[in-house]
Amino acid sequence: MKALIIDDEKHVRDAIRLLVDWSKYGITSIHEAKDGQEGIALIGEHKPELIFTDMMMPNTDGAGVMEWAAKHAPASKLIVISGHDDYRLVRNAITFGSIDYILKPIEPAQLNEAIAKATEELRKEEQERSRSRSIAMELKRLKPMYVEQFFCSVLNEPSAHAAMSEEIRRELRLDEPLRRARVALVSLELSSPAVREKFAASGPDLMFFALTNITNEVLASREAGYAFRYWGKEQELVLVLWGEGELAPDESLKAVNAALRDTLKTRFVFGLSEPLAFPVGAGEAYEQAKLALLRRNVLGRAVDYVLYDEAAAKRGNPLLSFHEFEEQIRFAVQGGSKDHIQRALGAWFEHIEKSGFVSFEQLTSWQGHFELTKTLWEQPGSGSEEADGGTGAEEALPCNPLRIPVTAEGRFDYPAWKDAVYQQVKLVSDRILSKDKERGVIREIAKFLEQRASEDITLQDVANHFYLSREYISRKFKQEMNENVSDYIAGIRMNRAKELLGNRSLKISQVAEQVGFQDEKYFSKVFKKWTGCTPNDYRKGHYGE
Repeated sequence: MKALIIDDEKHVRDAIRLLVDWSKYGITSIHEAKDGQEGIALIGEHKPELIFTDMMMPNTDGAGVMEWAAKHAPASKLIVISGHDDYRLVRNAITFGSIDYILKPIEPAQLNEAIAKATEELRKEEQERSRSRSIAMELKRLKPMYVEQFFCSVLNEPSAHAAMSEEIRRELRLDEPLRRARVALVSLELSSPAVREKFAASGPDLMFFALTNITNEVLASREAGYAFRYWGKEQELVLVLWGEGELAPDESLKAVNAALRDTLKTRFVFGLSEPLAFPVGAGEAYEQAKLALLRRNVLGRAVDYVLYDEAAAKRGNPLLSFHEFEEQIRFAVQGGSKDHIQRALGAWFEHIEKSGFVSFEQLTSWQGHFELTKTLWEQPGSGSEEADGGTGAEEALPCNPLRIPVTAEGRFDYPAWKDAVYQQVKLVSDRILSKDKERGVIREIAKFLEQRASEDITLQDVANHFYLSREYISRKFKQEMNENVSDYIAGIRMNRAKELLGNRSLKISQVAEQVGFQDEKYFSKVFKKWTGCTPNDYRKGHYGE
């Protein structure tokens, strides 16, 4: 803090300096003036928080200083130092809010008490100002959220918020309440790779913050509308357009795209509604904008917006004819030939290109179908040689979902999309071929076990023979054969034992030995566990006495 001592007597100014421990009160700078006129100049220049003034001075007296300070430095605290115990002077001091009226000669205790009181008031006032600034900042931060909440609720329940239009008019500084407006909509699913990468670490909230700020700067400068994030619609930015935005939306949306291109190096295509009554028509306008966006031709030329067309909305667009090509593509996938896959997909791509039309709605619908189809291709019964003997839970995991590719300019990247489709289909094909190869290995292992079931063979022996890990064989054998290796070997031995028991010339011990058991009692125990009866009982029951 700074202090100013105004007195025409130097020894008084020196006394005030010496009698106070200034650092104790947080005062780091002290200025002096020899009369009121010089004091006023220093107040204007240094803006001291604490002002000491004499009352009787040449040029401008103390009353004049306090009157000027009350108008031009009202936050400063005044302390009068006077040699005159005059009621008129005291009244002037009180009138202009002096903290204290100290008579000369100065009493140190009274002076320090007055300074302590003044600095305490300054501290409290600064705290109050700080609190007020915090409240103002919070209100400023919450204001966009309040406006955003209003517009989101208008889209959900247009008729319920007509009464709030006047309040929003004042908030947005509109000359009159909104009566008509358009809605423009943009989907961030078609945002450029540069934008996605820029906000990858910070997440979608910061991206929406940047987009709405840039858009609202443009709209506010043209008094053309307001942009906000539609709560519950994670990928949608909504613009309510009025004034120029309603009458000449092309100019406003071009300006928005220009600002986005300059700042974020991207642009968007907006779906745009017809002008409708506001707020009662807001929900309908939003649906119109959404349909315009969904059903635009993403293969068409670059535009800033697509206007809703009622006839086209009712008619809709035929979905991509994937069904008639699916079987041909599936055969190519299961065959595994790169050339066959390219030819099968090429026939479908050619069909698309001849139509010259692909909508965002078609892309998203086809994408869902494609994700399901990829999974079905890998499921048992999909056309591969044999059904998977296990649950297939691990083997049928879907590939990474296909993302709709976008150019740096924010346009649908059709060549990249075709390549991504091919890569996804080829990946499924590789997985199916890999599974078929694994099935072949497991079948070979099963045949190996059948041939050596009577031997004392272990899982490690199998692993060594096929150059595979025990863990891999155990896991894959269980998936393919629906039982583990030891149970499979036991099953072969028990079935062989049942056949040998039909030869009555063989003793039970000989049967046990021939199927790989050296201990007759252990063989009988295992046999009973598998069949529910002893070897002797089985022989009697199936082959007679």
